Amino acid sequence: MPSSPAGSSDRGVDLLRERLQSIPDLLERWAASPEAALAAAPRIRPRRVVATGLGSSEAHARYLVWLLNRFTDIPAEFVPTGALLSPEPGRHGDRTLVVFSQGLSAHARIALGRRGDFGATVLFTASTLEGLHRSGKADRAECLRGLLAEGAEVIRFPLEDEYTLLIRVVGPALGFLAARLWVGALAGETLPGGPAAVGVAAAQAFRSGWDAGRIAWPRMDPEVFGRGFALLASPDLCGHLQNLVFKFVEGLFRPAPDLQELLQFAHGPFQQLAASPRPVVVLHRAGEPEGEQLRRIRALCRAASLECHATASGLVSPIDLLVFEAEGVFAEPLLRGVEGEGIDQVGWPGRGLDGPLYDYSGPTVTG
Repeated sequence: MPSSPAGSSDRGVDLLRERLQSIPDLLERWAASPEAALAAAPRIRPRRVVATGLGSSEAHARYLVWLLNRFTDIPAEFVPTGALLSPEPGRHGDRTLVVFSQGLSAHARIALGRRGDFGATVLFTASTLEGLHRSGKADRAECLRGLLAEGAEVIRFPLEDEYTLLIRVVGPALGFLAARLWVGALAGETLPGGPAAVGVAAAQAFRSGWDAGRIAWPRMDPEVFGRGFALLASPDLCGHLQNLVFKFVEGLFRPAPDLQELLQFAHGPFQQLAASPRPVVVLHRAGEPEGEQLRRIRALCRAASLECHATASGLVSPIDLLVFEAEGVFAEPLLRGVEGEGIDQVGWPGRGLDGPLYDYSGPTVTG
């Protein structure tokens, strides 16, 4: 890994590096913890699931929905948090509300405020009563206390105090693991593996991705990628890669990558790039048929003089753990981008100006 330029610690580079490098060990250690054991032992078996979250938590919610629909007989759907401001009339006693929120933000409390419309509630969070009181977040503590008193299922994962920097990297990785353990317990033999074994496998997937990313894209031109790029992904990934998109938006303050499924590339995105060239990055699984798709995508890119990047052999992790490998693939480009471009992740642009919307918790009720 490149060394830090003088003064980079003031921009949060050292802290970002430390957090990224801690992820594999944290995945393994947390998977062996009592909290992970609780995540792998749901108190109820939901009949139906409605999941929601914002930012990196959206990726967690979508990943959980994908796992449930693929590996269990429990129907699940993702609902944008804003849709719960005006919910469908009536109660949904046959549905379990699942909310992801690392820090119990005001927006998460919008969703949790509708929990009475559902038969049960599950919250995935890094927040604790002790931590919320210590940081003076009384409204969040009150929400969590109410959930615990009502018997809602609260699953905690690290890292509670992942602030200082705008971008979060530990919570997103550990939130995926918490979701995987919870669904694994509901899936039985279709998604095997105890918590500790899954944690080790997830850590290995992250390390494999980091190694592949270091080899594949050592010369990513910041100027070229700064104009945005197309991100093509395996169909078993593209539905829950929102966190990778946010790595470029929050980490490098660059345009969000245009996320597409591999086959979708020929249905408009390629033609648009041929008219306005931008790089293409491909996350494909090892082997056929995706290897053949990659060859065809590369041929298209060559014909249109488009830059195309992909790992040499493709993603090699088990299908349910591909997201950890994909997260690792972009660790090196993110770190090098923040470091090389002198990105200020501590005093980021617009800091403190997002309060009017970020702190919005729903319409004001007047008498």
